[in-house]
Amino acid sequence: MKSSKNNKDLPLKLLCKLLFKEMGYSTYFEVKLRTLSYIESVKNHDISDIDVLGINFLADMSQHIIGSECKSGESSALDELYKFIGVMDYYKIQKGYLIKSKIHQNARQVSLANNISCFTEPEIRVLLHGLEVDIDKVVKIENAKYQKLTSSIKNEQKSNPKLVSYITYDFWNKENWRNIHNLIHLLSTNIQPSLFKNDTPEKKLFYYYIVELFALALLKNISLSIAQNYSDVEHALRNFLYGGPEALDEKRKLYDLIGQFTNENTSFSPSWESDFINLSSRFAINTKSCSHIINLLQDIRENCFYARKVAINPDILKPYNDLTRKFTQDIMQFLIKNTAIEEVVFEDFMQI
Repeated sequence: MKSSKNNKDLPLKLLCKLLFKEMGYSTYFEVKLRTLSYIESVKNHDISDIDVLGINFLADMSQHIIGSECKSGESSALDELYKFIGVMDYYKIQKGYLIKSKIHQNARQVSLANNISCFTEPEIRVLLHGLEVDIDKVVKIENAKYQKLTSSIKNEQKSNPKLVSYITYDFWNKENWRNIHNLIHLLSTNIQPSLFKNDTPEKKLFYYYIVELFALALLKNISLSIAQNYSDVEHALRNFLYGGPEALDEKRKLYDLIGQFTNENTSFSPSWESDFINLSSRFAINTKSCSHIINLLQDIRENCFYARKVAINPDILKPYNDLTRKFTQDIMQFLIKNTAIEEVVFEDFMQI
């Protein structure tokens, strides 16, 4: 996420975020897309970004992804559109939005054929006004939320640079199953207990964001598993925890060969796998309640953190049923048990 001084497109991004929020999507700003480059040496390079990414899980746990390109400059709308079509294809975005200062008719014609909606700033303001949004007031609030999260991530850079780097870049580009394993590993090996002795609301905010990303990876795993084999969802959950049935079979064979060579008899499965499968299986039986977990976590992160305290507002929780709240607490308990995160980080929500 960028600082507001170097983010001239932020006003358009905030308007787009408001639209996505009204549509029921959880939103993420400036999602970096990276790929390996083999020019001179093998390195990761940023190839583009998604200005606002929207993710929504439906009641059957199927996932729907939307995204936007927001540009306030004088660049050609058609050039920006063709670039964004490539981004949509790369990231498997199902519906796109181009928000720009000026959009000519030829760009609008191309967008229609590629499931992209085009809006100028006045047009998206009219749309939001029709949705009964107090635009200027809410944009100020959304800007404050943006700055709060940006500051929280920046301040954690010193104490946990690997984790910050991972959630900023790798999380959005790795295979989903890798995100589950890698987040648990980073939260287990790169956190010192002393980090939480003088915990501040800003530090807690950062770890609520981590929980949100972990929950997103968990729900994606459930979504894939339900689609593959709902009648034996535990088996499917285990398969997709390693990239699918074929990938799991290959990993087991490779692990057995390494074990024969080293004469070591260690378990293939990580210690947390059983807890993860049990947790996911319960979620998979109650898909409607499960589908709202990300929305709840994002509402808490954006609306309950203040300069000197964390206050879980009951009005924030009203739209969510008891089971959604319980599932969210279960994810926190899983991370407390299986990583170095301490219970004090989530005490405000665990006590409700």
